[in-house]
Amino acid sequence: MDSTGKVLIVDSSWYVPLPLKEYAISRVTVYFYSNGWIPIKYCSLQKAILLHQKANLEGKEILLFPVNLDPNQFSNSFK
Repeated sequence: MDSTGKVLIVDSSWYVPLPLKEYAISRVTVYFYSNGWIPIKYCSLQKAILLHQKANLEGKEILLFPVNLDPNQFSNSFK
C-alpha cells in the first residue's frame, strides 16, 4: 500500500506478502541485535508487525522470529 492508500502490486522475487489473517494470532518473538540476538518480547504476529513498523519509523530495527526458532543458533550466518 502506498501513501495514498492504494494497493501496490509488486513483481519481485524479494516480495514477501503479509501472512494470512488466520496467522495473525500466531505467537512470535521480537528480537533486537546487539552483539547477539536479544529477545525483547513475545506477542501475536499482528502486534509484532505493528511494533516493527513503529520501530522502523523511529529508525530502530527489530526482527520477528517464530517462538520455536532461536536466531542465536545461526548468528554466524548474519555476520
